[in-house]
Amino acid sequence: MSEDNKKLEDELKNKAEQAEETIDETVKETVEEVNDTATDLKEEGSDAFNTAKEKASEIANEAKEALGSVKDKATEFINEDAKEMLSSAKEKASEFASEAGDKLEDFSEAAKEKASELAEDAKETYTEAKAKAKEFAGEAGEKLSEFADVAEDKLEDLAEDAKETYTEAKEKTKGFFSKLFGKK
Repeated sequence: MSEDNKKLEDELKNKAEQAEETIDETVKETVEEVNDTATDLKEEGSDAFNTAKEKASEIANEAKEALGSVKDKATEFINEDAKEMLSSAKEKASEFASEAGDKLEDFSEAAKEKASELAEDAKETYTEAKAKAKEFAGEAGEKLSEFADVAEDKLEDLAEDAKETYTEAKEKTKGFFSKLFGKK
């Protein structure tokens, strides 16, 4: 093997190693970003759920107080007045449940969009890293391509896991409201 061929082979190996390191760093950074965002979304969902739970508890306490007041006043007023007050309290609780459901739906949509954006960003980063690797390495490109495919699969799995976690949180929250207000 001539000295020029050996130099060219060494240079190709070095460039392939550099490209692989660049891909490793990019994939690690992207995975960290996805993990951070998933954690943030989970915390935001938890906060929203806790806020809704507290508000629902307040409404329930208000409803209990209103019901107690209605029972006390029932002896003072005619039956029609008592029924009207109870109906008003039920209507108020129903309105809050509807508003809370709308807010939860808005939050859910925003979380879906953010997860979708993150998945798209991860795919774009992967595509850019794969293109750079092909520029630097000829035969070594096959090995890098296989590595990139595995990284893409892992990122897609991570995005799917994040989406499933979000869906589970959404269903649990809807179930909570359904149990609390008797709506489906």
